[in-house]
Amino acid sequence: MNTHLALSSNAVEQSDVLFAVMKTFARSLLVLMLCLPLLGQTTPAPSAQAAVAPVSPSAASAAVQSTEGNPDVRVWVNTATGVYHCPGSRWYGTTKQGDYMTQAEAQKKHYRPAYGKVCR
Repeated sequence: MNTHLALSSNAVEQSDVLFAVMKTFARSLLVLMLCLPLLGQTTPAPSAQAAVAPVSPSAASAAVQSTEGNPDVRVWVNTATGVYHCPGSRWYGTTKQGDYMTQAEAQKKHYRPAYGKVCR
């Protein structure tokens, strides 16, 4: 009877090993299938990148002004991540590390607005 138990225990161990190998193979195959389309993509030719039209200085300054928002708004800067939050937002004043300052100060210190949206 003990021999029968030893044989069935050995069969279970072999089946566990086989399952682990099949699982690893399946994961590898899935990664390959997901990444294969990315391997076929190419970067644009240098001439296509140079074909971008230059932006006029007045248009560039208008774009900068529209993204700066209100410089006098008091924001909360998460000093651990370098992101500032506007009043009324979820993380305003609630992160573990941070400091209050105006939006203009935050921008001068190269902090970036949360979610890419400046405070108005």
